[in-house]
Amino acid sequence: MRVVLEQLTKKFGDVAAVRELDLEMRSGEFVALLGPSGCGKTTTLLMVAGIYRPTSGAILFGDRRVDHLHPKDRGIGMVFQSYALYPHMTVAENIGFPLELRRAIGKPERDQRVREAAGRVEIDDLLDRRPSQLSGGQQQRVALARALVKRPDILLLDEPLSNLDARLRHDMRGEIKRLQKEIGITSIFVTHDQLEALTMADRVAVMRNGRLQAYATPDELYARPRNRFVAEFIGTPPMNFFPAELGSRNGSVVARAEGIEVELTRAQLPRGEARQATMGVRPEHLSIVSPADGNVTGEVYVVEPMGREQIVDVQVGERRLRVIAPPGFTGRIGDRVGLRVAAERLHFFDPTSGERLS
Repeated sequence: MRVVLEQLTKKFGDVAAVRELDLEMRSGEFVALLGPSGCGKTTTLLMVAGIYRPTSGAILFGDRRVDHLHPKDRGIGMVFQSYALYPHMTVAENIGFPLELRRAIGKPERDQRVREAAGRVEIDDLLDRRPSQLSGGQQQRVALARALVKRPDILLLDEPLSNLDARLRHDMRGEIKRLQKEIGITSIFVTHDQLEALTMADRVAVMRNGRLQAYATPDELYARPRNRFVAEFIGTPPMNFFPAELGSRNGSVVARAEGIEVELTRAQLPRGEARQATMGVRPEHLSIVSPADGNVTGEVYVVEPMGREQIVDVQVGERRLRVIAPPGFTGRIGDRVGLRVAAERLHFFDPTSGERLS
């Protein structure tokens, strides 16, 4: 089912939680709404669900406008952050509860659909248990099965993994993604965790202060962030930024930033006549070399071993840069090192608006 949001706006008094949001989600697509707390992602999901009524704008499922319909008439299944299971009911009763409200569905069909939904999320051996007898991951699967038992057109997930520990969260990311692709259901997933969004979604809508900042595939968001906010929000550790000046040397354009001078390719040349820019480079696109071989030199400030890699903070003048180094790096605090910049991986942004220049 295709979902379209047109100029969707939601105000609470004088506060605009969502501002003129335009999004189109293709049938069968998995879309993540990503952003910091208060950016409007959950408000957007609740408007799609029918729990909030938009202040203005339209919501379309396929060619049908639904923003005036009650939640029960929209053909949605929803999984909440808190799971919201009834403690006095068994797993089977929790899963089947949405069907109890549909008098046209008899008990034999209801039981069959409960078993089918439980089998999809691999909890068909837990149907006689109660929520208190389940682990967090099992409770999450029950909530997912309850959303699927209605055979909805659209699946809505509101930060469903935030209550799980790291291992379970990793496992459930894969399970939900696999299940969504098997069923082929259009899904909208709200999260503040970029790792969840980038690993699970086909496309990611990045939001800030109620406005859409970017809407693209995970690869596009990483490789060509639309503005400085997206560049800083996507990627761990975050991108390093410098004020830069664009000049020329021997017929080539170079970027100079705090002792770093890098020649640019034609594809990287910032459009327009701008000569001042904010230059960004990700930690994984900086290499630690000998002081004589680097674009710039600095002093090791701290080393954070991470197993397969190390995060090294290097003090360069007044600025501290984060670098990802291989596990064999043996530098210690206070050592002088050189940094080599991968020139083809640099990003340039307008210093005032933050918009991408190149």
